Amino acid sequence: SSGINAEYGQIRAALNVQTERKAKAEREELLATGTIRRRGKKDVTKVAEEITGTLQRNTELLAAMVRQQEETVHNLAASSAEIGNVDSEYRSLSAVLVSSHRLVTKIGQRAMTDTILTYLCFFLFLCTVAYVIQKRIF
Repeated sequence: SSGINAEYGQIRAALNVQTERKAKAEREELLATGTIRRRGKKDVTKVAEEITGTLQRNTELLAAMVRQQEETVHNLAASSAEIGNVDSEYRSLSAVLVSSHRLVTKIGQRAMTDTILTYLCFFLFLCTVAYVIQKRIF
């Protein structure tokens, strides 16, 4: 949008400069001769054609800018929709990650409990073996 505005400003400035140069040249011509001459029909037609051409170019430039801005708005709407989709996916994945973290934590706790119980059972087994050996030997 800023590029379009800058381009439009440059075109407008160039048009103003060109118009001022023409006006200055006409003033100098009038002052140099000292008399005001009437323009001929050909001069008026030529000036009208130039003005019409300039207006047509300006209209085409404005139409191009409008098309470009419409395309930009369309791209922005598509990008916004995609960002909305990504956000919803992120939220769902975030919930999945939180529940996965809880499950992994519970599995880790159960693994620790199983390890402790295994060592306790092994210790109880060794105590039982020691008791049986003590009773048989003594």
